[in-house]
Amino acid sequence: MEMEEREDEINLLDYWRVIRRRWKIIALIFLTSVVTAVIVSLCMTPIYQARTTIMPIESPGGRVSAALRGLGSLPFVGGLVPSIGGGKLVTLLNSRTMAEDVIKALDLIKILFEEPQDEPPSFQDAVRSLSGITEITDDKKGLISIAVEYKDPEIAADIANQYTAELQRFLNENALSMAKRNRIFIENQLKNVKGELREAEEALKGFQTKKKIVAIDAQTDAAIQALAELKTQIMAKEVQLGVIKEFATPSNPDVLGIRDELRELKKQLAMLESKGSNPEADAIPSLSEAPTLGLQYVRLKRKAVTHQKVFELLTQQYEMAKIDEAKEDITFQVIDRAIPPEKRIKPKRRLNVMLAGVVSLFAGIFLVFFLEYLSNLKEPRDNE
Repeated sequence: MEMEEREDEINLLDYWRVIRRRWKIIALIFLTSVVTAVIVSLCMTPIYQARTTIMPIESPGGRVSAALRGLGSLPFVGGLVPSIGGGKLVTLLNSRTMAEDVIKALDLIKILFEEPQDEPPSFQDAVRSLSGITEITDDKKGLISIAVEYKDPEIAADIANQYTAELQRFLNENALSMAKRNRIFIENQLKNVKGELREAEEALKGFQTKKKIVAIDAQTDAAIQALAELKTQIMAKEVQLGVIKEFATPSNPDVLGIRDELRELKKQLAMLESKGSNPEADAIPSLSEAPTLGLQYVRLKRKAVTHQKVFELLTQQYEMAKIDEAKEDITFQVIDRAIPPEKRIKPKRRLNVMLAGVVSLFAGIFLVFFLEYLSNLKEPRDNE
């Protein structure tokens, strides 16, 4: 054991002697590397980082389903309402379209390509250059950061803030949400029903004035109400089917189910108009058996009452759809706007000098041992 310890001490002493004998080489490499690192760091263009932070706001989907309950049971509609989450916003921010909009808004081609080019830079070149200085990240905690690194701190802040402005504009102009689709569809249906209601009311008024009809018996009124209710259900189902078709394929089980319900309701309507669908046939007489005058009156009044109920239903749904659409307009909120940074992020001169010093120190030690090894190889040959 004592012999081994002595050999280790002798080896370490030999190593120290080698380093001490050739310390000038190590010092020269160290000083050269440090001075070079200092000069290079000073010559490098300072880079500043501006950062803006936004928070996605989820779109509540349950309100659309609640607003459409008057049209029937739609348990799947709430699930279809899209929510603009962090992942979707990050995808939009990283898109080529968003980059082009930012470049156009700030005229970045002149800024990013200040030096003369052999060929005029294209939009693709500008997009690649902008993507190289921009980093968009989602911290998975509900916040999205847009960091821009550029030599001019004010331009870096402008680019970061312009991303949020272009994102808001893009969402307002192009994002067609479930609520907006519902509002557009119901608005068109409401216009059609409103015109049909006006025509039905004018037709009923003209018929009553011409035939001097004021009222009919209670049984006919019951038949009118039953037919109106049934026709209202059919119209509601048709509107419901139209809403679903905006987002589902014809083979969707819910679409097929609503079509089956429509066929059954229309079958009941046909039976009621011909023979009466009420089991108590004496309570509601068949309209086909009514006098011609009464039948015309029943049809006109039924049409007016049906359109009136559908109009009231669609008016309610239209107001709900407008409220729902307004609540979905804002999909994110800016938490921190980018401001021109005061301190550079690159180059990190102190770190560069320290790394250069450490690396050069190890490189110098390795070099002196390598030179010592070559020197030892030559000595035996000289002795021979």
